[in-house]
Amino acid sequence: MPPDANAAPRVRPKSLVQEYLLEQLPVYRELRELREQGWQNKTGDIYFENRRQRADNANAIVKIGFFKLMRRIGLELDAMTAALTIQGGGNSRPAILDLCMAPGGFSSAALYRNPSALLRGISLPPSLGGHEMLLKKPWSETDPDAQIFVSFCDITLLADEMGTPVPSIPASHPDAASFSSDRPFLEQKFDLVVCDGQVLHTHERLEYRENFEASRLLTSQLVLALQRIRSGGTMVILLHKADAWASVLLMYTFATFSDHLRLFKPQNAHRMRSSFYLVATGVRQGCEAAVEAVRQWKAKWRMATFGVGDGGEEGLGEGELEVLESGGEEKAKAVLQEIGPALVRMAEPVFAIQAEALRNASWMKSAPV
Repeated sequence: MPPDANAAPRVRPKSLVQEYLLEQLPVYRELRELREQGWQNKTGDIYFENRRQRADNANAIVKIGFFKLMRRIGLELDAMTAALTIQGGGNSRPAILDLCMAPGGFSSAALYRNPSALLRGISLPPSLGGHEMLLKKPWSETDPDAQIFVSFCDITLLADEMGTPVPSIPASHPDAASFSSDRPFLEQKFDLVVCDGQVLHTHERLEYRENFEASRLLTSQLVLALQRIRSGGTMVILLHKADAWASVLLMYTFATFSDHLRLFKPQNAHRMRSSFYLVATGVRQGCEAAVEAVRQWKAKWRMATFGVGDGGEEGLGEGELEVLESGGEEKAKAVLQEIGPALVRMAEPVFAIQAEALRNASWMKSAPV
């Protein structure tokens, strides 16, 4: 059926979220203006490119510095939210799962708060461009009974975990030989799960993955985490852009099966970046809403990996995938109606920290006005 020429143009969810925040938050309006100035400033481009180059070609000193930085961020997060401190009371030993673990700074902070805890991690092998493991405490990749055990693999290729058995994958798929049927730590339950992976420029991967790699990485972590967290446990999730529809939708989703949500952005690191952490406590792992979330994340992974949705949709572009998987304009309006005030309350400190950092950046002094 052809589109109705008289129908009102559809508004993308991203625009609805941004318009809502612009109306509600003066600091967000300032942040948007500062971002515009920064985008027009080539000095800022050079600053961030230099940082990327330094990270991608890090020497031993830089690597140790990054490890210590992540440890400080973890301890600051715990001081603000108590997210990394596992409350006792049960008979079982505290257990932590760190996804995309290396170099191990977050794990180091979590172990500092919970010295007796079992720690399990999944991390991209250094041979594929992953970070080197720098935890000082003894850890093992061969002894599953060790206090600290790490499984090295590409978490985005755990096909069976994502509901797609390896034998069902066509031999013609570019990564057909790389998918894995492993489901690490499936029989274990964790009090704390950290999902802080991000796409690495150093990660060697096929070209077809580039457009949706960030989505594949996040959904892979979320599926694995929610199927292993102990009921009532805590999840810490690295996200980008608190004004992005994908971030808002994820907050809304977690609100349906968590007792409490909070956003955290470090005061002393990554201030100019859009990154922040979603902290969900009292996660009700087996409830209907959580099960449905896992189902939807698996479907999104399949769409991003194979280009085919549950309904047989093929060859979708990025914007079309966003609408298909998120419900589009109507869904965005309903979400903002339900959690809009909470979003404003949670996101205001995140925007304020980034705005202050951009306002005081030395390279912003030469930005066009």
